[in-house]
Amino acid sequence: MTDKAIPPCQAACPIYTDVSGYVSAIAIGDIERAIRIIRQINPFPSVCGRICTRPCETACRRSQIDEPISIAALKRFAADQTRGLKLIKRPEHYYDERVAVIGSGPAGLTVAHDLALLGYRVTVFEEQNVLGGMLTQGIPDYRLPKDVVKEEVDFILSLEVEVKTGLSLGRDLSIEGLLKDYQAVFLAVGSQRSLLPKCNGVELSGVITAIEFLKQISRGHRPNLGEHVVIIGGGHTAVDAARTCLRLGSSEVTIIYRRTIDEMPAGRAEVDDAEKEGVNIRYLTAPVDFLGNGNVQKVRCIEMRLGELDESGRRRPVPVENSEFEIKADTVILAIGYIPEADALKDSGLILSKNGTIIVKDNTGTTNVKGVFAGGDVVSGPSSVIEAIAAGKRAADAIHRYLRNLPDKEVEEHLPLRSLDDNVVKLINKSNRQNMPTVPVEKRLDNFNEVEVGYNRNEALKEAQRCLLCGSGALVADNCAACLNCVRICPYGVPVPGREIAEIDISQCQVCGICASECPASAINLKLETREEGRAALQKVIDKARQEAPEVLIIGYYCRYKLPTSLLDDSGIYWLGKLCTGRLDIFQLIYPFELGADEVVVHMCKNEECHFRDGSRWLLTHIERAKKILDEIGMGADRLNIISEEDVSDFKKRFEVLGINPIRKREKVRG
Repeated sequence: MTDKAIPPCQAACPIYTDVSGYVSAIAIGDIERAIRIIRQINPFPSVCGRICTRPCETACRRSQIDEPISIAALKRFAADQTRGLKLIKRPEHYYDERVAVIGSGPAGLTVAHDLALLGYRVTVFEEQNVLGGMLTQGIPDYRLPKDVVKEEVDFILSLEVEVKTGLSLGRDLSIEGLLKDYQAVFLAVGSQRSLLPKCNGVELSGVITAIEFLKQISRGHRPNLGEHVVIIGGGHTAVDAARTCLRLGSSEVTIIYRRTIDEMPAGRAEVDDAEKEGVNIRYLTAPVDFLGNGNVQKVRCIEMRLGELDESGRRRPVPVENSEFEIKADTVILAIGYIPEADALKDSGLILSKNGTIIVKDNTGTTNVKGVFAGGDVVSGPSSVIEAIAAGKRAADAIHRYLRNLPDKEVEEHLPLRSLDDNVVKLINKSNRQNMPTVPVEKRLDNFNEVEVGYNRNEALKEAQRCLLCGSGALVADNCAACLNCVRICPYGVPVPGREIAEIDISQCQVCGICASECPASAINLKLETREEGRAALQKVIDKARQEAPEVLIIGYYCRYKLPTSLLDDSGIYWLGKLCTGRLDIFQLIYPFELGADEVVVHMCKNEECHFRDGSRWLLTHIERAKKILDEIGMGADRLNIISEEDVSDFKKRFEVLGINPIRKREKVRG
């Protein structure tokens, strides 16, 4: 299981994003590499960076130590920092088959994106004049600005995706008609018909649905809601509606939800923001009737208690006898659930559930009608953006296989690494999560400007450097001599004696690399920054230096977690970053001299600042050993030194005394 297991964050992501890969890239400042990793699988990084439900963060093993990595915020940072960067090449050839996509929400546009990259001609049909589905029509700008959505939609359209707006399935389009012109059809019409509570007074003026309300706001309308607004529901849409009402000037906005905050579908961070802004939330409360004379004036409510589990796995809310009360309301907004529009799928020949969702054969979105696929909310009911993207990706693959007459894709098992052992947890340094910068509450409520500002570079790197790099640790080869050196020196106590070789549980390894640097048989390697990659990187730096032919060739190693900025900018040193300088072995410290370096310097973290336990201590040990060897071979121990940012002028002066590397001097004489 351990060999096949992946980081829990990746296993929890519906599209299995390589979270560790892009977070580790951000940690060392390689933002372009980070966005390339993200965009390999996700066409909506800026959107997901803002409104994803973040199942990856729930699964993050960092929470066993302090708090989970702020993964979504890092995705947003990578996307925001690389806006306008052209990353994906168009296909070299195109297929003859054409695909129709009905609906331009995240599921539909993901299908268009993936199929366009495969070489298919895709046409997206959209009822509205603006693409994006609920991304542009149902989520307020203070959470997801429309220009952010437009940029990601435009990127998809740049892949030569055709768009036809103002056309609706069931009114202007039929599945039968589309199949005459297209070889496959993907239905992503969403679930935008609001469910209504079984209450008297639903017909009163002032009782409106959240979807229609938010659509009005997205079109620039600013309705007068009155002073007192009551929202029924506990999902993201309910919270979005409530916070929007405050921005429209309502003084008392109340959400009533029949369960507790623990069962509330809306994210805890959103709920906290809503309460900070002034939204009242009454838990364990349900509406009974809407009262008024033509216009709604009050909501009669009843208190609830939680009973036995229902089919959703949550405890069923049960009314408390004789607990009714009334809340004043000038407007009531309903946000209790959504189903597909019946007219869109009428006479389609598709098999539908009792709620009107399309029944598909498997998670690929294959329907009972040949050539017709479906995904997103029209299949699952209301879900998250990332789940819609996942449905679109599965369907795009299935459509490609259908059109190419390929066998179905085998279902992959994505097993997460197990939790960290308690004895490992207590040895990992704690590190505070970087809070997302936000606009102060007092500056939010008279506008729809984005509330979350996003990380700056320093904040993003600090947050990314909290990542434990789960699953990227040590691997033991068969040539292990069973010396048990790794067992003795591991700062986290992970290696154990095996039957023939040492065993290192990769689910517990913290990737410090000390065992690899100390292994006498070189039998330990790391999945992240392997020995071979390290040597190749060194050779690349040396080659660059030789081309530039400096008078003095200095190779410098630094810890990627503690970038010595002033040294990197203008020091005359050819720098090479390491995940931890504690993993520098004797070879890496001495080999640069063989390649012609005049001096090697290492920027060392202060012991209390070292990302990995005992990293600084082991660096000192390795340097002392290397110095002895340099003395023994006549090179001189003074050519290998630890350096701080204050040492720049001092070590440059030393070269007036030391001169160039004797090996390089001999080469010059021979030349």
